[in-house]
Amino acid sequence: MDGNMTYQAYEKNSAEGFKVLEAFREETKNPMEKTTALLMKLLQDNKDTEYGRKYGFADIHTIEDYQKKVPVVVYDDLAPYLERMMNGEKNILTAYSYDHFNETSGTVGVPKVVPMTAEQADVFAKYNNFLMYGLMREGLDPDWMKGRGFCTSSGNHRTLKSGLTVGEASSKMADYIKGGKDALDVMIRTAYTSPIEGLNPEEGADTKYIHTRFALMDKEVRGMVSGFYSVIILFLHYIENNIDLLIDDIEKGTISDEIDMPEASRESLMKKIEPMPERAAELREIFKNGTDFPWVKKVWPHFCYLCGVGGDGFEIYDRQIKEHYTGGGVKNIYAGITASEGLWSVPAGIDDFDSIMAPSASFAEFLPVEAGDDFSKCVTMDKLEVGRIYELIITNLSGFFRYRMSDAVKVTGFYNKTPKVQFMYRVNRTINLAEEKTTEKALQIAVEKTAAEMNIPLADFTVYPNTDVTPNRYDFLIEPRKEINKFDMDALRESVFRNLIEANPVYLDCYKDLWLDKPEVYFLQPETSLLYRDMMVMRGASLNQLKPVRVIMNERQRKFFFRLRQEMEE
Repeated sequence: MDGNMTYQAYEKNSAEGFKVLEAFREETKNPMEKTTALLMKLLQDNKDTEYGRKYGFADIHTIEDYQKKVPVVVYDDLAPYLERMMNGEKNILTAYSYDHFNETSGTVGVPKVVPMTAEQADVFAKYNNFLMYGLMREGLDPDWMKGRGFCTSSGNHRTLKSGLTVGEASSKMADYIKGGKDALDVMIRTAYTSPIEGLNPEEGADTKYIHTRFALMDKEVRGMVSGFYSVIILFLHYIENNIDLLIDDIEKGTISDEIDMPEASRESLMKKIEPMPERAAELREIFKNGTDFPWVKKVWPHFCYLCGVGGDGFEIYDRQIKEHYTGGGVKNIYAGITASEGLWSVPAGIDDFDSIMAPSASFAEFLPVEAGDDFSKCVTMDKLEVGRIYELIITNLSGFFRYRMSDAVKVTGFYNKTPKVQFMYRVNRTINLAEEKTTEKALQIAVEKTAAEMNIPLADFTVYPNTDVTPNRYDFLIEPRKEINKFDMDALRESVFRNLIEANPVYLDCYKDLWLDKPEVYFLQPETSLLYRDMMVMRGASLNQLKPVRVIMNERQRKFFFRLRQEMEE
């Protein structure tokens, strides 16, 4: 790919992105005016929908009216409406046009669908794309524009009887540009190393191979873009486990027969590769003594950024990436709070865990987590208190009004008059066996402190709320980076218990009252979490949407993780 074309594309996009960034910062000076105007527009535009007529949108003129007349809902409340919309009925939840439904990962339970209106798509493009480029222009050395990014995105969709489609938004990009897939391939490969066969793969194509193979071919890669930092690790780990095969294919200009690839994809990919013996020799020299060192900047000498959902809730992966893969000198652009349902916040800056609420991307209400289901306690962003934790209630541009996201955020400060937040945990994944209400964050703190105390090379963990024993207890399943055959398990159990009750003192009260027992602890086999993600992808989940399983929520997850426990000599 012509480096000048890449530079010109990034120069153009980042210049446009910087304008978006400056406009956003101006918006933060008077966020309530912007977000109230958005709400009133949504109510006016949708007043004649079935949902709008039911709740009297036409007669709502203030936020207070809105909160009194429109109920807070969860997905199950909207599912009957969405089913009708998927069957082709119009003007149900939204008056805006759409031809596609975004589908969530289904990490826990059945995947959810969200109509992708043109208005919502514009929000995603504006803040997930252009504003990111603006931040990179402002915070990175201009050299980042001289090379492409290693992108991990892949997505497909299926067509319903109604003619509408369901799947990942990225799978529809070719439908919206002149020239279709061929034009999209050229456009994407100007900025990223991956070809269209990786972005919109055929069923059965090994997308990890496609993405990593094409990234390794390009010595000038500047950074990596992914949905989550946990997915970044997955791809880097794939390179380590398959480095000999990848180098052989790069050297010979082949695709190994060991790689799962539909024949049509194999044929089209072969037209885009050629033997690269010099690059293969460079890679062999780098990895001649294995992969147990920070190798990323050896493979890509100008590598300078990572972009994805990371930060506070993904510290395990942040640390692993720095210690085992990149070393120092790599900037982090932590994506804001975004989901299939919409976008709520944008990054506060480079290497900053905070994100800033986006007033015109959605209308957000904030429910103090201690309020439970008392929605009369919902407040707007001008009434937030620094240090408190709130659950997000959102109104988006896809027809979801006062939708309960179950995401808990902590207010860390303000940018101008707009709150800065950090994602804390999923409210519906809090463990509550005896009114102890242990959050995912508390579990993470306990495990990370234990790993540091016991010198465990931590890769990941999950916790099972065990109600099959009396008293009930937490079963911690800790995944090390390397196999552990012998360990002082009694000391490990005590360390986990001590750190758990420090993170959530209520657990100690429940233990003293015999409601809960001390936790049990097991080691998982290395790469268990990666294997789980592979299994979920085989079942149809999107790799780039899969979140870590912090709390085991169903029998399928329990069986999977418990089968991969290590036998331990104590």
